[in-house]
Amino acid sequence: MNRPLASLLLLGGVFLLEGASGLLAQRSYSTAPNPLDPNVPRSQIVVGPTVGVTRNWHTGGFRTIDEPNCPTFEQGAGWGVLAGLTAEYQTPWNWTVVGRVSYQTRPGSFRQYLPDAEVILPSSQTSTTQTVRTDATITYNLVAAELAYNHRVARLAKGVFLNVEAGPAFSVVLGGSNRQVQDLIEPQNARFVNPDRLPEENNGRRLILFDGQIPGRNSTRFSMKGGVQLEVGLFGNDWIMYPGIYFDYGLSRVTNNENWNLNTAMFQVDFRHAF
Repeated sequence: MNRPLASLLLLGGVFLLEGASGLLAQRSYSTAPNPLDPNVPRSQIVVGPTVGVTRNWHTGGFRTIDEPNCPTFEQGAGWGVLAGLTAEYQTPWNWTVVGRVSYQTRPGSFRQYLPDAEVILPSSQTSTTQTVRTDATITYNLVAAELAYNHRVARLAKGVFLNVEAGPAFSVVLGGSNRQVQDLIEPQNARFVNPDRLPEENNGRRLILFDGQIPGRNSTRFSMKGGVQLEVGLFGNDWIMYPGIYFDYGLSRVTNNENWNLNTAMFQVDFRHAF
């Protein structure tokens, strides 16, 4: 893990733990009963780790190379991961306030086919169909800070509740790269003519059009996140597990010069404990 990322995660963890310890110093326990175990008072502050998987959709379109033969990439998708810290401030009522700080990967892959063309190979006097495919592989990593309102809506079983949650998220984008290549699919006994001397792979059947940081990438991201979760007591209710499904809707664009948006479905699990 690089030093800036470690510093950001450490700062976020200190923020959550300092806030939790400050509130605990004022009032360690709520007078309301613990819904998971009515015989044990409910702690106001619970903290712990959060982990999950992200399903990312990059939409809106972008073009790395401003040439007529370079396609506009409209739809891309990819799987990523997240990990971080979470804290929850519990009230005597059926709602709580949840905070999270996490490192997240939001990659995506795009694919476009250029229009087929009829070409004549130097070794043949007959025409053949040329098929060319262009792929863009995106990496996009960030540290996100979330603050959400959580409401308990139903009791499903003893010690199991259904909750809904929603709130804003602010992210610092640590990095975002794009590797765009062009492959000659057909004919198989040919290679690209490469007058611009672009980097090649696969014996000249692949041209590397771009490999670097996303041009014009914004350094911050704003979004709204909402979803549903279960609240389940573990180890005699010493820990609480919150498996949930969320949708993170991007309010800001990936770049400042294109209509490139990023939305994400999150399959996330929080584990919290009163320390």
